[in-house]
Amino acid sequence: MVTFNFKLKFFLITVLGFMLFTVIGTLSHELGHITMAELLGNDAKLFYGSMTSAPEGYWEDEDVIAFQKFFEDNRDKLEANPTEGEKLLEPYFKPIEEKYPHNPTRSILITIGGPLQTILTSIIGLFILYFRKSKHKSEFKVLDWLGVFLALFILREVFNAVHGLVEEVLGKTQFYAGDEFRISEYLGWNVWTLPLMMMMIGAAVSLYVIFKVIPIQYRFSFVLAGLVGGLSGFAIWFGYLGPILLPVEI
Repeated sequence: MVTFNFKLKFFLITVLGFMLFTVIGTLSHELGHITMAELLGNDAKLFYGSMTSAPEGYWEDEDVIAFQKFFEDNRDKLEANPTEGEKLLEPYFKPIEEKYPHNPTRSILITIGGPLQTILTSIIGLFILYFRKSKHKSEFKVLDWLGVFLALFILREVFNAVHGLVEEVLGKTQFYAGDEFRISEYLGWNVWTLPLMMMMIGAAVSLYVIFKVIPIQYRFSFVLAGLVGGLSGFAIWFGYLGPILLPVEI
């Protein structure tokens, strides 16, 4: 149940909280990938909205350096015409591929690292709410709200699946690049199996936290702040701040 009780001060603070945690959620998800990559012996790099990893010594390889320089010098041209770009990149990329062949098992383990981090963070948030007995409180302290925000990291799973569904309906999907889609494909499942499963789990956890844990007098303002803060945080980070503070992926 939501009562239309709007709390302006709480709303503004919560908008900022959602903006901050949108960025934290994005980067911590990528750090989940990086942690798994480094556990497997890879070198990894963090970009503002993604990561990449490669076998030790890859980044110092002369062929890799030449490939990166050519890509950076011709980025606009390559991105404007991907088909022609592939042909131009092939002479640079082919020797790299021969020296560092793709390892599907290692690649999928690194892929799993991101969603695993998101899920574990959400579980930590739920544990905080459980041990704080937040469900039975009429007023929340900072630690209760921290538990709420961490538990709602699972909303990423809902967003990913909904985003995929929208692109599917609009006919924009050429390939499914999300982590859950890739894991499903690797396991031999329909690509939508894991994304939809995780979307349902994410929705169930989020609805529980919002409608059963957060005190009723805050719910309307919290949901509204989530929409405003989440979208604003996403737009500001990916559209402006992220590329300034962290590298753009090659």
